[in-house]
Amino acid sequence: MKAIVFDRFGDTDVLHEADIEVPQPGPGQVRVRVKAAGVNALDGKTRSGMLEAVYPTTFPAVPGGELAGVVDALGEGVTDVQVGDEVLGWSDTGSYAQYALATTVAPKPAGLDWQDAAALPVASKTAERVLNLLGVAAGETVLMHGASGGVGTLAIQLATAAEHASSPPQAPPTRTTSPRSAPPRPCTARAWSSG
Repeated sequence: MKAIVFDRFGDTDVLHEADIEVPQPGPGQVRVRVKAAGVNALDGKTRSGMLEAVYPTTFPAVPGGELAGVVDALGEGVTDVQVGDEVLGWSDTGSYAQYALATTVAPKPAGLDWQDAAALPVASKTAERVLNLLGVAAGETVLMHGASGGVGTLAIQLATAAEHASSPPQAPPTRTTSPRSAPPRPCTARAWSSG
């Protein structure tokens, strides 16, 4: 398969196209035919070697943590996702490739295009974590100053949905092998912009 890889640390000039083996899903994983990959600051920091102590890199490395695509193979024990499902989630093997393995995926909403779907995992999880850390109680007001980016926009939506739901929503439901954090408590969200 085709993938974008890097064989050494450096700037964007170390990225190049390569033919690599199609990954095979292990227990609890799905293989996704990637339609779109998210690009984040973490990708550049990993590629530069800045995070080597935290995220050890094996070369050649495929960057990219976020993906959107179609499930095309299931690992042992996967029962809640089917081949052909359209999903978004976090790549276990790098998303700058035709195929990637994932342990954590969520259904892609039908009206959402692939590029927007690939941009949701990090922003939605960050928004959910911020709301959890704030610990806002029902009836309290949250002022989200300048909430116009991905995280802010999703934080407003999650907080507003929590206010009107019988049980607070979380970021898109996922199938994951790691424990999830608690959902935000219901609150009133207000956005304010000076411009």
